[in-house]
Amino acid sequence: MQAKLSVEIRKRKGASVFVRTAPGLYQLRDSLDPKEIYHAKPFTPEKPKERVLVFDTEHLEKLGRFQGITRKHKQYKKLLNLETCKYIDRWRAEEDEAHKQVLTYILVTRRGHVLCFKRGSYNRAAEFLRGALCIGFGGHLAESDLGLLNRDDLGLSDSGARELSEELRLPPTDLKRLQTGSSLQLIGVLNDDSSPVGRRHFAFVFQYEVSDDPYWDAPIRGEKSITQLKWISPNNLNTPMRHFEYWSQLCLRQYFPNLVTQQPSFHIQRRSPFRPPHFLIALGTIGSGKSEATRVLREQFNYVEVNSGQALARLINLPPVPLTQREDFQQAAWRFIKSAAGPTKLAAALYEEAAQKGTDRILIDGIRQKKTLDAFRRIASPARICTLFVHTPPDLAFSFYRARSKSEINVVDFFKLREASVEQEVAGLIVESDAVLYNWTDREKYRQTVIQLISEATNERWL
Repeated sequence: MQAKLSVEIRKRKGASVFVRTAPGLYQLRDSLDPKEIYHAKPFTPEKPKERVLVFDTEHLEKLGRFQGITRKHKQYKKLLNLETCKYIDRWRAEEDEAHKQVLTYILVTRRGHVLCFKRGSYNRAAEFLRGALCIGFGGHLAESDLGLLNRDDLGLSDSGARELSEELRLPPTDLKRLQTGSSLQLIGVLNDDSSPVGRRHFAFVFQYEVSDDPYWDAPIRGEKSITQLKWISPNNLNTPMRHFEYWSQLCLRQYFPNLVTQQPSFHIQRRSPFRPPHFLIALGTIGSGKSEATRVLREQFNYVEVNSGQALARLINLPPVPLTQREDFQQAAWRFIKSAAGPTKLAAALYEEAAQKGTDRILIDGIRQKKTLDAFRRIASPARICTLFVHTPPDLAFSFYRARSKSEINVVDFFKLREASVEQEVAGLIVESDAVLYNWTDREKYRQTVIQLISEATNERWL
């Protein structure tokens, strides 16, 4: 119970109904003077001490850089030699995007089912992986994995077997199978340049089909960070894809297409802000499909749009994208918005334009910073503000962007656009949203999902 209360306070901070008054002691927040609150230093995992296998990122460029998963693993296995790879301290590798750390990522299967788990909070996983559902076991190739008999792959298979036996309690039959080295099947490689964490890693994806031992009816974890182990049915993925971490989404889409219903979906956090009259603010990263959502809102629900990009273009005296190159516009926008008065000036311009529209359904598209959003709330008060965030997996966002802009931009340059200074707060605005719209691949189903979201949130039929 103490651990659950501690996690609740750490995650919800001032919004939690509980507070800590001393080590191991808790009370309800409303019953306590704020001065009596005890702020405990959170436990953190020790700094990793092992040396891990890495290669210079430029070697991936030579073989062919890609985003997501490719099954052409033979050509990338050529990376595994001591002329290309080396061992460095893991703590150094975690801070260095010039190198890719080599990982194993193992899918555990049983008669068409795949083993799923949830990551606990106390581990070295990146923040975006904690608490997310996952289907990949494994970890780093350590220097200790290299031996005299496995130099052909620098201990790749042996490392996978070791990681699997540490993360799960394996029956003797499976331990013996893993020791022979023949039960792990290499089925692909995974590269993810969509985040700083992803850019520092490169994974070899394995499949392990378990034995017929009855133990596998109810598998047991071997590490505390592995929780809620369960088999996913091949006939029905009851859990929405949005609850899985991104690498697991990639694997589910690639290797278990029958498990996956790749359809758009949504989650409504708060319904009341959706009732007009209101300002509906659409949020989302580049390539998310936000423009298509706003088109549906205009066409089907009679919203009138105020575009923040165009309003900002007038404030900085530049033509909007695409008349101005996106990189140039982003730099000028960042210089403006990081000034003390920038967010308020933009918010005021948006409100002024909205006030001239003469409707109770104003759609504002393209706010990129929380300060601008907060400033707009202040200026528009007491009007109702509704926020809708559009989320799309990075590889699909890349595909959507290329198709929409008819551009030949490569995935590396696309992610540079998404990570420009003026864009860096956008993904975090999901926590500000009253609803989240999850976009996938089917454009018509996506449009219908937008309609369904608004209809359900407002109890209003399609106009």
